[in-house]
Amino acid sequence: MARYFKEQDIDEFRECFYLFARSGQITSLDELTVVMRSLGMSPTIQELTGYLKGKGGKMSFADFLEVMHIHSRAENLPHEVVNAFKAGDNDKRGVIPAKQLRNLLQNWGEGLSPREVDNIFREANVSNNGIVRYEDFVKIACAPVPDYY
Repeated sequence: MARYFKEQDIDEFRECFYLFARSGQITSLDELTVVMRSLGMSPTIQELTGYLKGKGGKMSFADFLEVMHIHSRAENLPHEVVNAFKAGDNDKRGVIPAKQLRNLLQNWGEGLSPREVDNIFREANVSNNGIVRYEDFVKIACAPVPDYY
């Protein structure tokens, strides 16, 4: 599974896994739920039940990495974000004003700081008074950060 994740991600997964699975194995649906949701995933109860049953009711860290890989492929964040933009795009034009996008990023959910939004806009070549094609923006914003170390 190491080939599917960066070393830094595996370290984060391991830390979270052993924080909640103190026995070294996940043996309950509650443990699996807490670990995966703590890592930013949003599996359904049915998915969680299937993952745990598929591993015989006990999940080692290696099993957990396999489940994370399977679920991360099923949970397609860029697609979900684009669908959310489409749901609010009554005219079906595929664009959003940059000011409205800034407002969403700063005031919804966890809310980014103005500096964080400025950095994202700079990376995506978005001007503050422009119009943003949200599908292109999501591709850039959700692209993996390269490892330069």
